[in-house]
Amino acid sequence: MESELIKRCIEEDRRSQELFYKQCYAKFIGTAYRYANGKEQAVHYFNLGFVNILLNLKQYHPENPFDYWAKRVLINTILNELKKEKRERERVLPIEDITQYSQTSWDTEVDELLQERIELIREKANLLPPMTKSVFNLYAIDGYKHHEIASLLDINENTSMWHYSDAKKKLRKMLDLN
Repeated sequence: MESELIKRCIEEDRRSQELFYKQCYAKFIGTAYRYANGKEQAVHYFNLGFVNILLNLKQYHPENPFDYWAKRVLINTILNELKKEKRERERVLPIEDITQYSQTSWDTEVDELLQERIELIREKANLLPPMTKSVFNLYAIDGYKHHEIASLLDINENTSMWHYSDAKKKLRKMLDLN
């Protein structure tokens, strides 16, 4: 079914694209939330990523898992947008403190207590400085390696490791887990 839907999307069938959007939204909005400061920004990031997924569907190889490919396209799009936003902030606006919380939808099979703890960690992660937050999300949640993060964020691999270590230290302190 998925390969047929992708084929129809490549052929620019609008109904298929709409169905494809809904399926991708359900799968990947949580990823966008991890990099956003609220629902509106998460939807914005997802929409940018979805456009890139749609535009690059011809490059997708069906022998690879679609979800993995699409998630990487989405994350790369979000990171590019974050870089663009950072350049714009540095050029025009003073640096702002990121203090909004994000919410994600949860798998119903996950234990309620675990859900609460994970949500608390995600909320606290949103309080981290932007670069530290991005490195933490990429490494701890999305499974990227430090050399990949360094390349994606245009930083040194050791800097990536430092940001991750700093994130863990700050999160422990915020969660009072020393």
